[in-house]
Amino acid sequence: MLKKLSKVWDNSRFIKRVKARLPYRLPFSILFHLVLFALAYLGSFYLRFEGLIPNSYYQTMLKTLPAVLLSQGFFFYYHDLYRSMWGYVCFADLTNILRATMMSLMALLFLEILLARFTGNIPWSIYVLDGLLVVTLTGGCRFLVRHLRERVIALSDSTNVRRVILVGPPEAAEPLLREMLTHDMDYLPVALACLDESLQGTRIYDVPVIGGASRIPEMAEHYRVNEIIFVWPDAPQDELNEIIEECKRFQVRFKIVPPLSAVLNGHYRLADVRDIELEDLLPRPPIYMDKENLNSLIEGQVVAITGAGGSIGSELCRQIAKFGPKSLVLIERAENTLVDIETELRRRFPDLDLQALVGSINNAPGMRFLFERYQPNLVFHAAAHKHVPLMESSPLEAAYNNILGTRNLAKAAITAKAERFVMISTDKAVNPTSVMGVSKRICEKYVKACNNLNHTKFITTRFGNVLGSAGSVIPLFKQQLTQGGPLTVTHPDIERFFMTIPEAVQLVLQAACMGQGGDIFVLNMGRPVRIRELAEKLIVLAGKTPNKDIAIVYTGLRPGEKLFEELFNVDEEPQPTEHPLINSAMGSKETWETWESLLDEIENIVKKQDVPGLVAKFKQIISNYVPYALDDKGKLLGLVTKKL
Repeated sequence: MLKKLSKVWDNSRFIKRVKARLPYRLPFSILFHLVLFALAYLGSFYLRFEGLIPNSYYQTMLKTLPAVLLSQGFFFYYHDLYRSMWGYVCFADLTNILRATMMSLMALLFLEILLARFTGNIPWSIYVLDGLLVVTLTGGCRFLVRHLRERVIALSDSTNVRRVILVGPPEAAEPLLREMLTHDMDYLPVALACLDESLQGTRIYDVPVIGGASRIPEMAEHYRVNEIIFVWPDAPQDELNEIIEECKRFQVRFKIVPPLSAVLNGHYRLADVRDIELEDLLPRPPIYMDKENLNSLIEGQVVAITGAGGSIGSELCRQIAKFGPKSLVLIERAENTLVDIETELRRRFPDLDLQALVGSINNAPGMRFLFERYQPNLVFHAAAHKHVPLMESSPLEAAYNNILGTRNLAKAAITAKAERFVMISTDKAVNPTSVMGVSKRICEKYVKACNNLNHTKFITTRFGNVLGSAGSVIPLFKQQLTQGGPLTVTHPDIERFFMTIPEAVQLVLQAACMGQGGDIFVLNMGRPVRIRELAEKLIVLAGKTPNKDIAIVYTGLRPGEKLFEELFNVDEEPQPTEHPLINSAMGSKETWETWESLLDEIENIVKKQDVPGLVAKFKQIISNYVPYALDDKGKLLGLVTKKL
């Protein structure tokens, strides 16, 4: 029946003619309203006299009908009610109908007083009944058209309509419900779920309210729901995970509105709704920043950032720019990413003194020249080779860039008398099993040994994986998902610490503000998460079933990878700090002369291109480093359990 009605609506010659002759819509609308006015006036006499209209009143009705049509027609025209689109009728239209009706009745009463001897005495109840019928007929026709548009015609083609359940408090869901029902026929809200069980059985815009989240799976199955939208920006992650887990068998997509701060006054629109991302579901503590201290640290200072085009470096640029530095010096050797962040910053911060410089930390004279020229007060060192498997096959490059490049930069900062030097490290530097990890551990120790040389404070921040960074697992999963799978996971039990890039950078800035020099700060990233579970959740969020619609394939651990990451080395003792999400790793004191000598040795080995000698030197310097074995050509073979 619905499909037939849809075809009639789409293919009807009358409808096509109406659509083609929109300029003639006004006369048709006026004529239709005049018919309704006449019916209302005749109906008022019929009701007043219970169907038996006396002949005298019948004649009075006919005499006064033209005046009624003229009065009501004029006031409806005055309130622009002939031009309104009935499919989008709202309370404002109903208000205008009431206003126009009341004004027309007042005009008719005034005319009756003046012309009573010509028209006869009309009972006042006629005017009351006429007003009620006019409002009922004109308003009812409008709401009938809107109902047909929303519930009949739009639903007749079920393949184009997405049935959705909204989850959240009624006051947050109301704007979205209204827009779905009046402006977007692609969505049909079938239920609203909120935690207040006392609202069970109530309705908003004729949409039933579910009290409590426990009935969401039942409703999702009953209504054959396509999407579940969380209109609940501050929803606890445990609640989101529980609902998603319960509903995953129905193959629905999950979406969410942005945080309250992102949308003015919480008035969400469909354009603001986005897919739920994995970061919305990961167990991470909330972040807060001491903006007052950060402002005093950065405002009016010259700040240099290496690796400024990278994931962490570019976010450092964005957040530091907000605090009004005197100058922001961007150092990056990849010119494309440097252009991207420079363009963004110049657009967002047009008054900022921005220096975008192509340069490599491997160029020691170049770094000294840049630092002598710009005299940075604060240095954030985010440039590094970070991909573990790649560095396993290129240990010389890892040492050249990560270790010797860090030394070049540290010496340039000391010479320029920078006040603070903040190095970005990684949890892979803890009890390292990879070349990348051990290179960063050496950097940590060297930077600590440099502390207070020429009054420069050296600070290290250590954290785990960041969601969405270039080459990380989440973008890879998303790419594989769009290609239909499979999603590749190295091991069923492998797990990692995760946080978002903005969260990590916020804590880096907070640690930079807190550091007294020689500190290694470890960021609290919540509980570690299994990569397999991330893959499964990503498939579920796409409305598919893991290992049914999209396969998960285990490929084996890659060179240098661990099953579990750690946050503190065996020789480090965790200590709390003034910030609840930042701990300090207390370790042995390092001397600059010793580490300068060790890095000289590494530099000589790199010049000789001696891979076995380099790995042996790593093992000698970092005793808890467990390297991979080497063949006679210096190629890494696999984990060894004995010393080289």
